[in-house]
Amino acid sequence: MNQTEVLSAPAVDTVRKTLAECRAATLPALRTVVEGLHPRLARISAYHLGWCRPDGTPADGRTGKMLRAALAVLAARAFGGSTASAVPGAVAAELVHNFSLLHDDLMDADELRRGRPTAWVVFGRGPAVLAGDALLIQALRVVTEVRGTAGQPAAGAMTSAVDAIIQGQAADLELDGCPVDEVDTDDYLAACAKTSGLLGGCLEVGAVLAHAPATAARMLRSAAWDLGVAWQIADDIENLWGDPAASGKDAYGDLRSGKRTYPVIAALRSETAAGSRLAARLSATETPAEAELAALARLVEEAGGRAAAERTARHYLDQALHTLSRAGGEAGPVDTLSALFRHVLARHEQWTTRVPTAPAPKGAAL
Repeated sequence: MNQTEVLSAPAVDTVRKTLAECRAATLPALRTVVEGLHPRLARISAYHLGWCRPDGTPADGRTGKMLRAALAVLAARAFGGSTASAVPGAVAAELVHNFSLLHDDLMDADELRRGRPTAWVVFGRGPAVLAGDALLIQALRVVTEVRGTAGQPAAGAMTSAVDAIIQGQAADLELDGCPVDEVDTDDYLAACAKTSGLLGGCLEVGAVLAHAPATAARMLRSAAWDLGVAWQIADDIENLWGDPAASGKDAYGDLRSGKRTYPVIAALRSETAAGSRLAARLSATETPAEAELAALARLVEEAGGRAAAERTARHYLDQALHTLSRAGGEAGPVDTLSALFRHVLARHEQWTTRVPTAPAPKGAAL
């Protein structure tokens, strides 16, 4: 049986319960950190996290499931650590994640997150950058202040994660400017470090807080790296063929901004007629018109970009699950981690299967 098959109903229930438990354990400490920031930065961060409206009044909209916190907690549980002992790592993981999102939204000029205007749109570019910087500093402070012998390796895990995010983001910026006749999947995989690096840090920080063997921590980081690649590719698929109402993101946002996502790169390298037409259009200097975006997505699919992306995402998820199974640890938490890994891809697949590529409107054929 393929390890990436749809999760059973009991497994889905376990994942949901675990996410809720880890979120409940982490959220109070996370709120304390955010509320301790400069008042303006605290409001920007709280808005970004979905906790409040721009004026600071409580919001009742969509907030994150704090999946990265759950990864840290489960990694600790797998090696005998308690949930409480993992909370500093879980808080640090969420702070680093949201630091990266605040900066990423600005660099990618994304105007929508979780169905709301992004923080830089609401508060301005400079304040959003500063809020992200504040979250990063607090993330490192939280793990540095862990008592005992675990504090230093926990800080090291998060520092390595931040370094990988920065390296990946730099590669991502280079990727977006790469000519269509030169861009390849190796360029894409380098950019995946911005996702994979953080996921690796989440698992590693939980493991080291539980005093797991160094070899186990390294294997968890390796498993998370492959999970991150699968996740990033699935996110690319969702952006092209997903349901904006479910994802809270702009439809065709990546195509609109000219991002070199995995489906697009696979289509460009497909040596098909549709791939050649796509390359010709993306090589043009003018930005695609809004009416063209659905037709461009159809070309990507006709050139095999969607199918190639789906196969590759499942391949990396299989690798992640295999490495996770060899890392050791207690069976219960490891099984839940495995289910959580598969849930990541299943969630994207659920959103993307709702919206097939729309037929091209008249006059929009490419």
